[in-house]
Amino acid sequence: MATLNGQLVPIPLLVLFFFVLALPPSLACDAGDRAVLLKIKAGFLNPGIFASWNESSATCCDWYGVGCQRLDGGRVTSLTYHNMEGAAFALSGRLPDELGDLPFLSHLFLGNHSNIYGGLPLTLTRLTRLSALYLNRNSLSGVLPFFLSQIPSLKVLDLAYNKFAGLIPPEFSNFPALQYLGMEVNHLEGVIPSTIGNLSKSVLPLHLNLSHNMISGDIPAELGVPNWGMLVLSHNNLTGDATPLFGANKAITYMDLSFNKLKFDMTGIDFPVKLEMLALQNNMISGSIPAQINQLGDLYTFNVSDNQLCGLIPAGPVMDRFDDTHFLRNKCLCRSKDMCL
Repeated sequence: MATLNGQLVPIPLLVLFFFVLALPPSLACDAGDRAVLLKIKAGFLNPGIFASWNESSATCCDWYGVGCQRLDGGRVTSLTYHNMEGAAFALSGRLPDELGDLPFLSHLFLGNHSNIYGGLPLTLTRLTRLSALYLNRNSLSGVLPFFLSQIPSLKVLDLAYNKFAGLIPPEFSNFPALQYLGMEVNHLEGVIPSTIGNLSKSVLPLHLNLSHNMISGDIPAELGVPNWGMLVLSHNNLTGDATPLFGANKAITYMDLSFNKLKFDMTGIDFPVKLEMLALQNNMISGSIPAQINQLGDLYTFNVSDNQLCGLIPAGPVMDRFDDTHFLRNKCLCRSKDMCL
């Protein structure tokens, strides 16, 4: 044993520590990854914000937005460039094919660049270690790339706020490890594939956001799986029965089905007891609000306005949190028998 900063450190670890410090700069970055980064820079037309990505600098692990595993030969593991600075710092052009040539890449963050357009390169399927892919708030377009489901390690896929159109690919049911799928605010249409419920295989809650699209048809009963964490289907043209989504023992905490054309009787449903947010406004839901809702101790957001509900609003500690604005414009919904809303 030896000491380092007053701490006992095993000799082999101490040797490794000083060896890493002694690495010459040329070994702090994998040469192949460095060459790929320079091609990516050229693919984005050499933006000034990538000035640190310089051919004369061998230490690409110190380049802006680049993350590395220094103890593994300096392999590039992350590219993080979510633009929060405005147009002067935005990237433009198509996503370069060379993004798929960084075999150790696990996190790719390229968001909020309004001049990144076109589709996604097929080469992304080479990224077998990719865990998180954030491409939100760009101007990406075309149909959703079905081939993304071939990335075996993908846990987070965020394609929100783009211009993707067409159908949700049935292949999106095949992600083996996905935990978050965000596709809100695009131009998607057609129905939700019934197999999407297959995504919820993980023991961890799955989050799905399809809001603000043009998706139509009934909500598939197969989406009534037990371990959604967040389910947001609002602002679409969905119809029919949503009761399979409910159930006292389901894990869901956040459900937003508002601004659709859903038509079902609420009277007999059991609410998931972990719900914290439930938005059902602007549908055609009938029946009455079940008294069981007062068992949802964590429910702090609730709205059923603009439906066809009737009967008494169940008095209790949960419903008493919400004023009349959360129940407006229903058929005959009442706080008391002599006072209907």
